[in-house]
Amino acid sequence: MSPFRLAFLSLTRRQVSTLLALVAISISVACSGVLLRVYLFSNSRFSSLALGPDAVIGAKSGGIDILLGSLNLEGSYPGFIPYKLYASLVHKQTLKFEDGAVAESSYIKSVIPFLYFGKYKSYRAVATDESFLNRPFAEDSLSLKEGRWVATDANEVVVGFNIAQQEKIHLGDTLLVDSWTSDGEQSTGGISLKVVGILQPSHKAWDNGLYSSLNVGWAVLKNKDLSQQSIWKEEVLNYFLIYLEPKGLLPLENLINRRTVAQVISAKAEVKKLEDLTGTGQNLGLLVSVMIVCLGAIGVMAMMVTRFDAMSTQLAVLRAMGYEKKEIRSWLLWEGTLLGLGACAVGALLDLITFPIVRNLLGSALPPSEFVSIPIWQSSPVWIAATIGTISAIFIPLYRLYHQDVHSALRA
Repeated sequence: MSPFRLAFLSLTRRQVSTLLALVAISISVACSGVLLRVYLFSNSRFSSLALGPDAVIGAKSGGIDILLGSLNLEGSYPGFIPYKLYASLVHKQTLKFEDGAVAESSYIKSVIPFLYFGKYKSYRAVATDESFLNRPFAEDSLSLKEGRWVATDANEVVVGFNIAQQEKIHLGDTLLVDSWTSDGEQSTGGISLKVVGILQPSHKAWDNGLYSSLNVGWAVLKNKDLSQQSIWKEEVLNYFLIYLEPKGLLPLENLINRRTVAQVISAKAEVKKLEDLTGTGQNLGLLVSVMIVCLGAIGVMAMMVTRFDAMSTQLAVLRAMGYEKKEIRSWLLWEGTLLGLGACAVGALLDLITFPIVRNLLGSALPPSEFVSIPIWQSSPVWIAATIGTISAIFIPLYRLYHQDVHSALRA
């Protein structure tokens, strides 16, 4: 009888112990796999964060809120800031205040306007202008894969690369974008926008946005009652993305934070804060994942050792029947391999079923699933560890096999 056949019969004849071992290993594999994928998911939480602007100006709300709202296209609907302030900064005008103070803005290289006005499914629509493409630094430059930029006086839209890929959008298509100007807003229809361009992939948050002209955004806001949100009617923005001359951040902070209703943040400083806040949790998550994988492997080994200990008489009988040690060794290896692979298959299925549930329970602590994908094969280190642990468990019975006194074992 072949070693494979012996292994198969040994597993099927001891159905209760085989089933218990299979269930225990499968649960260990599933739990470890889910935790590992959650860690990988959380580790990619801010991988799409768009870098480049030196500073961002937004309504006073907190630095990290402004950072994520402007450069990661997430969070609640932001507050408004006046367009006139943007116009003064972009044209580098001298700003005069009621108390007689005067401020220059010559330390600004470029300003990009940014206004949320709608959503297409779960994707956000941004009103901006051509400066969104024409940036002063090459490392965060954007370009069009197809088509052209939107006209200022037409209902047109440029689509991010990921949206075009996932939603099968092409040039010339018409998209119905729902208006979005505040949180909790009930959809009251939308605006039809013709697709005139598709962005090149940037592998950042910009790939998940839609971009139209400021006039389109203001037209949407004009149809809304903004009396509780804006004293400037519809001529507002949510953010200014700022590129600065060297040492320009301090005078910009003095100007904006002290003398306007807005707030300026340093993009690099807020990213560092974000990394400090999330890094500890991510490291702890990885540590817990590794510990569960190790505990699972140790538990598997202990279970397999106990299982093979009960087979000492059977091993002695096979030796007495003429089976050589290498044949019994092959049988034990096959049994550990079959049990490990079977448990990994069941554990992977449980992982596949339970991960979406865990993902939904964690909510906004993880990035949107349509933006970041962590496929099931990312749990493969867990499967490898469990299989190695299961197969490794046979080495103790093998050691005993090579030192077994067949006659004493049969008399016992």
